[in-house]
Amino acid sequence: MLDSIKEYVDAIHFADGAYKEYLEVYRHFQADVRPRSTDGTLEILKSIPGLPDHDIIYCPEDTPWFNQNEKRSALLDAVPVGDWFIIIDADEMLSGDVAEGLETFFDSGCIQGSVPLYNAGLDIDRMHHFWHPRVFEKLPGMHYYKTHWQLRDGFNRIIEGKYPIKWTSQFVFVHFKALKPPERTLPHAEYMNKIGMRGWIEKLERADVDLRTRF
Repeated sequence: MLDSIKEYVDAIHFADGAYKEYLEVYRHFQADVRPRSTDGTLEILKSIPGLPDHDIIYCPEDTPWFNQNEKRSALLDAVPVGDWFIIIDADEMLSGDVAEGLETFFDSGCIQGSVPLYNAGLDIDRMHHFWHPRVFEKLPGMHYYKTHWQLRDGFNRIIEGKYPIKWTSQFVFVHFKALKPPERTLPHAEYMNKIGMRGWIEKLERADVDLRTRF
């Protein structure tokens, strides 16, 4: 993942730690799992050569993030207003002409860009050609609320629904979920089923407070 983006960005922000509801599900499969990374991931990050400026944003000691919105908002808050940023998960990488694709976004007059998403290990004809945007220019008041895959502006409008999107196929996001071992995919599937049954909405108690105090 990092090798696919490090030459195209000026800084990388990592968020470490599980979010509460997913951790509760994961403990059905592994009772002693901790809120923070314990597998050496952070030490590996620190040893990778050629990384641009970077930092690690931690959840509170022995306390998980409240939900995915809170975790992603911590990353979003680290980006200065007016800067462009890429949202990329730990099990994803970029492939293709990334530099030219990003320039397409920057020169488009749009504040968001989207590319195809390919799940590695599946047939290429299952590529998602219309996926949620992953490249944005940071707006004042930009935040997450209710869903962790749809950013909102300072008026709480879903950005991909209210602002023009620039599309390109010059590069793709490659997602490696299909290649993960069962001990990783089964907890994730159970969690996704759980939030899917309530309409794909994150638990809102703390998120409601954040929304009222952000502006």
